[in-house]
Amino acid sequence: MEATLSLFYYSRFSIYNSFTAMSYQVIARKWRPQTFEEVTGQETVTQTLRNALEFDRLHHAYLFSGARGVGKTTTARLLAKALNCHKTDNKHNLFPCSSTDPTACSSCIEIGESRSLDVLEIDAASHTGIDAVRDVILEGVNINPARDRYKVFIIDEVHMLSKSAFNALLKTLEEPPERVVFIMATTELHKVPETILSRCQEFQFRTIPLQKIYDRLKLIADAEKVVIDDDALREVARSGEGSMRDAQSNFDQVISFSGDKIGVQDVAHALGLVGVAVLKRVIEAIADNDSKAVLAVIDEIISQGQDTRNFCRDLLAIFRDLLVMKVSGAENLLENAVLGSDEMKQLAEPFSPSDLVRFFNSVGETEVALREAAQTRFVLEMGLVRLVEMRRLVSVESLIERLTKLEAALAGNSLETARSAAAAEKKTLVSEKKVVPEPKSSLEPEFPAIDLTVPAPDVDVSIPDLETVKPDLSFIDSLPIKLSPISSEDLEHIDDDWLDAAYERKLAWSGEDLTPLKNAAALAASLGISAGNGSSVHAESNGSSSAAAARAVERPDLIPVFEDISTEIPRLGETPTEEELLAYANAHPLVRQALRTFRAKIVEVKQREK
Repeated sequence: MEATLSLFYYSRFSIYNSFTAMSYQVIARKWRPQTFEEVTGQETVTQTLRNALEFDRLHHAYLFSGARGVGKTTTARLLAKALNCHKTDNKHNLFPCSSTDPTACSSCIEIGESRSLDVLEIDAASHTGIDAVRDVILEGVNINPARDRYKVFIIDEVHMLSKSAFNALLKTLEEPPERVVFIMATTELHKVPETILSRCQEFQFRTIPLQKIYDRLKLIADAEKVVIDDDALREVARSGEGSMRDAQSNFDQVISFSGDKIGVQDVAHALGLVGVAVLKRVIEAIADNDSKAVLAVIDEIISQGQDTRNFCRDLLAIFRDLLVMKVSGAENLLENAVLGSDEMKQLAEPFSPSDLVRFFNSVGETEVALREAAQTRFVLEMGLVRLVEMRRLVSVESLIERLTKLEAALAGNSLETARSAAAAEKKTLVSEKKVVPEPKSSLEPEFPAIDLTVPAPDVDVSIPDLETVKPDLSFIDSLPIKLSPISSEDLEHIDDDWLDAAYERKLAWSGEDLTPLKNAAALAASLGISAGNGSSVHAESNGSSSAAAARAVERPDLIPVFEDISTEIPRLGETPTEEELLAYANAHPLVRQALRTFRAKIVEVKQREK
């Protein structure tokens, strides 16, 4: 019964296979590389694998990482073919069979069609759990190959496995049974655990250069008898962004849109791309400070229904290439450039490296703003017009140079030289290297010259000698502010160590001490102050930074006398009212002295709690 079911299954599969063989096959599958030599852009990886096969230094686990569409799964299948090809007995075949070869062995054909019993391709995105790993891998790994020499497990997108699934693979991946090989592929290497990486040989697949994608597409176009312009084919290669599969899929789409004759406009309409000619127009308009031309290009892009974000990405790539050409000019850094070296040198000539950096950052901000913009056209227009306005900026170095020239001219007392220097450094609307003088308008009115000479005054203006002038200080006696006579007994003394130390520090910081002034008597005499009772102020200083405390001496002659009006202090009861407390405070002599001293008034009076 099992044999009958198996025969029925293979019969159904053969009928289905013969039916699908008659249908159309896309270019990406039809032109999948069949040998290691056909793998484009990964020469280092293919050479290493071929040497390992030739010298029998095969590892039991490989990890292929890289961007999408660069040949990871294709290389894994080629390695499986080389291990199990029937054309070599008990030996690896460095040149496995091609699927188009009539003499191809059954193993290579089945591996190429993903239906081999001994080569299992597992999609980790749909088998993420530990149950799928245990059922498909852990239980099948102990079963010998049904027909071929090796049992190969190709796990695509391996980073999608769960943590428990990775842990279940550790022991098997470290010490697999004989004749078992693991080949894993991922586009996100950072998500693969270190424990897995340490058990594998890792190969990093690079993005494919533009020229190699173009050469491969040219070979396909010639074989498929598709007539396409070289510029159009280069645009298709550029649309792949380093991915061969994406470029081939886009080529298939362009052929379906255009037919056998394909031009640059057909590629632009089919893929929604902005042509290189349009990008060059934008760069030239920015160089010429032509905002009108920039807006015309945007109108053309919007009217054709092209993606504005893709346009910004292409513009970013152009500015990057121009900056690299301006700064370095290294050919290996410009492998994916859509313009030739001569064209890039010509376009980059009007700009400085700082200009290109500002352009790149501004376009990047515009591309981010387009993600959530309700009116993408408005955002794109403002972003590109801003690039034109950036040309009006003047670098800090040029401003410093202008200021230096002006200072030098002014230092030489030559005003005419200063004016000429300012006119020479007048800001223009072009870059520093290409200075265009501002044309003088014929409509400017010519004003007559005005004599600005100020005649000398008739009045004799003389400046007196300040040393012979004595100031009149008689107004001091008429000042209304006078201090009330408060004796030292009426003051309350508070000891505060911090305040004393702060006072000492302040004296030390100012460099002063409490020694008497040498001309104190003359100063007092000039102020009209007499010595009075002959008392004086004495202070001593030890010469250090801290000053000695001075002895306080009362100077009655310096304290103004206030006419005191005696007022009877009212008596307070046990529970006085607020009016009685206020009257008591106003009648108290000390309070009255404080009010006169500080020119204050009583706001609130409270009775002290007993």
